[in-house]
Amino acid sequence: MSTYTGDRQVSLSAIIVGTLISIALMVLFTLLGLSIGVASLDGANQGLGIGAAIYLVVTQLVSLAAGGFAASRLLDTYDTPAAGMAGVSVWALATIVLAVGGIGTGASAINSTANLAGQVSKGAAGAVQAIAPDDLQLPDISDLANDISLSNLPPELQQALEEAEITPSALRAELGEAFRNVISEQELSRARSIVTSTASDVITRPSSFAEEVNAAIDELVGGENAVLSEEDLTQATNTLQRRLGITDAQAQELVASVRSQYDSAIETLRQSVNDMQQNLVSAAETAQSAVASASLWLFIASLLGLAAAAGGGVLGRRT
Repeated sequence: MSTYTGDRQVSLSAIIVGTLISIALMVLFTLLGLSIGVASLDGANQGLGIGAAIYLVVTQLVSLAAGGFAASRLLDTYDTPAAGMAGVSVWALATIVLAVGGIGTGASAINSTANLAGQVSKGAAGAVQAIAPDDLQLPDISDLANDISLSNLPPELQQALEEAEITPSALRAELGEAFRNVISEQELSRARSIVTSTASDVITRPSSFAEEVNAAIDELVGGENAVLSEEDLTQATNTLQRRLGITDAQAQELVASVRSQYDSAIETLRQSVNDMQQNLVSAAETAQSAVASASLWLFIASLLGLAAAAGGGVLGRRT
């Protein structure tokens, strides 16, 4: 199938053949690159290495120049602009096929701008998500209560507990049990789920990660849905007063000690969230840089490939 405009001849079949030759050479060079490790994209989230970038440019040049040359030769034309346009057509069709058609071989990964940029972006997103832990845990106050030591209590309270013949192990057991009774496992699980789901939802927005996660923590610590409410503290105080045989003031001191441990654990959690945001921002910037670097090399390769295809077309004309 051919059309003529003056002495210029444009053959669709010649362009298709040239395109197929270009793509076949890309596949061939990609397989060679994979065999020697140059075309490997395992570290795509870190951007293209200089070796892979150079290999990409060279394979584009050679493959497209060969395709342009073949298309021009099949045209059997003496016209330089027509031969050059045949090469440009090969470049355009090969680029579209690789970018849109998505050939399921290594060639699409190393030669297709869209596919490679997509792999780099996907790898970068994975790198960002890998920084966040699977679970941001709210502290379990009953576990914190089990860690309370007599030596950390006020002297007067220590003396009162010793006079009541309450051993350190008995104290820890009673404290743990008192807070387990006021905060159910279901309630604690719900609170942890809120924190982790919030973190998962905002992990792709590193700049607001700490703000939104801390807002969720604030709601669970002091909001309407607080895990540890004043009513819970009062109930724990009454339980300790009854079970240990101590005064209300002494029971309040014990609860205050546990609450202090809980507040410290919350602050530690907040600091972890802030540190995580810094890591996420750093990872996002690295990912963005990787995508920018890969995209630049791909643009250069494609632009030089255009020139090579046109040059190959000119060289393939009849003389």
